[in-house]
Amino acid sequence: DDDDDDEEESDEDSDDSDDDEEDEEVRARQRLEERKRKMQEAARAASEWASKMGDVKTPVKRPKTERSPGQAFRRVDDAVWSKEIVHDSLRDNSYAGTFGEGGYGAKASEKLIRVRGKDFRHEKNKKKRSNYRGGKIDLDATSSYKFQEDSLGRPPDEP
Repeated sequence: DDDDDDEEESDEDSDDSDDDEEDEEVRARQRLEERKRKMQEAARAASEWASKMGDVKTPVKRPKTERSPGQAFRRVDDAVWSKEIVHDSLRDNSYAGTFGEGGYGAKASEKLIRVRGKDFRHEKNKKKRSNYRGGKIDLDATSSYKFQEDSLGRPPDEP
């Protein structure tokens, strides 16, 4: 009798597991159908939105300007602004032009003038850490230039 009871219980267990598997398959199909439905709704809403937005102008791409090869980009046009420089000492913006060959940072400028790009920061910091303390400091020299302007920042000959 005990053997018969065990067989009946195992049959019930297998029936339960079959039912669980079927239920899981049904749930998986329902989830898949729900996802498909949501995707279709989203696609429909997007197409409706796009049709409403159809009268909005799209940004117009400007044609690229022609550049001759080998010409570096310049933010400031030298030909225009060089005419605006009144004082000749302002034309040379180099260290040697401003402070001369014997200035405090002449040696550093001589070495750093050749360094370009991201290596400049590295080399600059190396120079700052070194034991070189510069050259002669001229206390009597003035590197500034006083522009003649009125209170509005205009040169005196403008109305």
